[in-house]
Amino acid sequence: MKTWFAFLLLTLGVGLVAGSWVSLDSGYVLISWHTYTMETTVWAFCLLLLLLMALLYVLVRLSLVMLGNDFRFNEWRRQRKLQRARRMTTRGLLNLAQGQWRTAERQLAGSAEHADTPLINYLAAARAAYEQGKHDHTDELLNAASQSTKGSELAVGISHVQLLQSRGQLEQALAVLLKLRSQHPKHAYVLKLLVKTYQELEDWVALNDLLPVLRKATKIPAEELKALEEKVQLQLLQRAAKGHHDDVSAELKQVYRDMPRHCRYSYKILLLYVELLAEQGNDILAEAELRGALKNVWHDDLIHWFGRLKGEDTKKQRLFAEQCLKERPNDPVLLLALARLTIRQQDLDKAREYLQTALRIKGLPELHAEMAQVMLQEGDQAGACKHFQLALRTA
Repeated sequence: MKTWFAFLLLTLGVGLVAGSWVSLDSGYVLISWHTYTMETTVWAFCLLLLLLMALLYVLVRLSLVMLGNDFRFNEWRRQRKLQRARRMTTRGLLNLAQGQWRTAERQLAGSAEHADTPLINYLAAARAAYEQGKHDHTDELLNAASQSTKGSELAVGISHVQLLQSRGQLEQALAVLLKLRSQHPKHAYVLKLLVKTYQELEDWVALNDLLPVLRKATKIPAEELKALEEKVQLQLLQRAAKGHHDDVSAELKQVYRDMPRHCRYSYKILLLYVELLAEQGNDILAEAELRGALKNVWHDDLIHWFGRLKGEDTKKQRLFAEQCLKERPNDPVLLLALARLTIRQQDLDKAREYLQTALRIKGLPELHAEMAQVMLQEGDQAGACKHFQLALRTA
């Protein structure tokens, strides 16, 4: 309000001064050129001169606009295009979220050139094109995205991998991932995508080679990484068991020995290793490996196997189990294993003693079944039938 009042006072002041000058003397101006003359007052001449200058300015500005060199006009036009691109991008993203793939692709791709973030436009348009099954156009849009923004190769590559994985083109996705890894060897998300691809391709050897890098370069939770390592090692054992080797047991042993120590003493891995060796008919190696590992890992399933495996030296096997019993005197599964070992040595009295002790702790069906076998060998058919019935009842 004060500004307008000051401007009004200034205008009145200037008008009064100009009016007083005009009233004193209007002046005289004569312009002559060839046969033409023009007479006017000084004040009229000044006004005419101002009008001519304004007209000349307008003509110059129009000429610049026509030639495309007018900064203000170009800036105005650029802002208009930018605002329109923003509106189209917003609409395109909304249509993308609503599943309107064709409209979203047209809006996003059409506004990408003038958008604030052309990379986002092209990537979103590529997603819309992919959903329509236009795979060639999807690749073109991804290429345009890569060229639109400097340093966007990683983001575009990751988006490309995700689309390829969703198409089921795992080999192509792997090729892109390997290229990205060569450029960004420690990028956590690239490594995670690589893990997913290797698992889907069931390339357990390559995934096993990647595990050391995962421990150092990613922040995968310890439990998740441990589960992944176990899965890989289990698959490698299965792969070795199905291989066409002259000596499958030796191959299994090599795979097991190449594992990290914490994997060798994993209950699941050790159990599978023993089972696979037993399937190959190599009880001697299975028993030796299991006996060596039981010092570091203990599980009922492993002890069941220890009692069933026929090692090279049953006496040595029984001695080891008896030493374990000193530390675990109330373990019914260990007592069952010892009973089986003593039965193999024809020491039925000791076997009965182990089984009776175990049954007082827990009435496992396996204990009743073994007790029935002992009684059959001793000629006690009535007692054997009783324990067979108890085994069926508690199973």
